[in-house]
Amino acid sequence: MFLMLKLPRMLVSHGIRSNRVFIGWKIRFNFAHYFWLIVTTFFSTKNKSVVGATVFFLFVQVLVADEVSQNIKTWTSKAGTKIKASLISAKHHEVKLKTKEGKILSLHPHKLSEEDQEFVFTEFPLTKIAQSIIGKRIIINDQGSTVTVVFQFNEDGGFEFGTEESGKIIKEQEGLIYKIKGLEVEIFKGQEKTNRLKFYNSLTKIGDTLSFGLSRTMVNGKIISLEPAKPF
Repeated sequence: MFLMLKLPRMLVSHGIRSNRVFIGWKIRFNFAHYFWLIVTTFFSTKNKSVVGATVFFLFVQVLVADEVSQNIKTWTSKAGTKIKASLISAKHHEVKLKTKEGKILSLHPHKLSEEDQEFVFTEFPLTKIAQSIIGKRIIINDQGSTVTVVFQFNEDGGFEFGTEESGKIIKEQEGLIYKIKGLEVEIFKGQEKTNRLKFYNSLTKIGDTLSFGLSRTMVNGKIISLEPAKPF
């Protein structure tokens, strides 16, 4: 009996020292801690339902700890670099990872391997509007004028736009990025917001109206072409 009672205490003590370094030891610590609780509860009460409830709680704790451990995976970038981390959150323009040391990493999903991108967006699916416009070129007729405007949402987060004249596209600005918020897309140059686009349908299609501009009076246009993104 003495050895039976002493063993959980030894495991708990060892688990406390190791818990700060290895998640695996955290599981053992939790198991030992609640095993000790079961033993003491068993010999201190005649109500065996209490013991049953404690066993169930132990089982849940082990499953939770094991899930945390399994969430850590090896991530590979398109450049071939690797890192072990868990996935915290993801949007179309940003993936947040947490290393075993607790460091938070933020990067664009396009920098990850195709396999890891698929994993990310299985866990955090893209919105319908994001699926509809990312990697696409949208051409609109500016209502009220004869100008044809081209908007392009590159997969790497870059945004390009220009005007089409005589079959040629004149690019307007370099170094732009975009962020999708609901049915609006905000365009940035560094930290400065330079434009915004408003869609009226999450499943973008030819014939839809698109508004753009920063002022209260936005310019409206009708989508006349929707095609894959390509070099300007």
